[in-house]
Amino acid sequence: MYRTPGNNSIDQARIAALLLMTAAALIPTPPAISEPLPPCLATSERETIQATVMKTSPPPIELLARLVHAEGRSTGFAEDVRVYQAIAWGVMNRVRLGEVSSTARRRYGAGIAGTIFRKGQFNPVLSIRSPFSRDFLCPQDLASWRRAWEAAQTALRGQDNPFIQTAWERGHGLSLVVNFYYPDSSQARGPLAPWEGNRDLRFIGEVPIGGTALPADRVRFYRLTTPPTDISD
Repeated sequence: MYRTPGNNSIDQARIAALLLMTAAALIPTPPAISEPLPPCLATSERETIQATVMKTSPPPIELLARLVHAEGRSTGFAEDVRVYQAIAWGVMNRVRLGEVSSTARRRYGAGIAGTIFRKGQFNPVLSIRSPFSRDFLCPQDLASWRRAWEAAQTALRGQDNPFIQTAWERGHGLSLVVNFYYPDSSQARGPLAPWEGNRDLRFIGEVPIGGTALPADRVRFYRLTTPPTDISD
């Protein structure tokens, strides 16, 4: 069969493209780069955990991820990625309320650092006696750290917050879910939070995280019954 020069050129181009595709398929795809463990930090009797960490000037995402890592491991469900995500959102709910409300800012702290180190809130960052303070200062479990880092990234971006559920929250783009408690933690005082009967907070039940509900026996979340009065409607 007679072939014109043009047809021969097309065949050669097809063969070359096929060879390139075959070669590309044989080259192994490099694994995705995940966030490595952060540096270990050591504190002393003369220095608080906050002072030890803040003198390194950590970026906000590292600071948030350290807290989420320590809190996530303290729940008793360190393998559940939803736990880390829920905690990261809970912390950022406080931060974002504080950005628009001086009342919330006084109650929960200003900014990520102010919220994390707020007195009386997160035991692993406040007391070296906490069994989980080391998880904050020196994360060692790479899988848990990556869960915490990814959760912090998502919450910092702020899109699709699973805790924005009420009409007020949707209208303001803020969540009033600000309190959380870990019933199965070794630090828990009992199956219910100490503030369970507080009229200012309402238990919200299971939370849809990542497409599935996070059981309340892992993390119990509470929504403010009324928004801060200094946030305009």
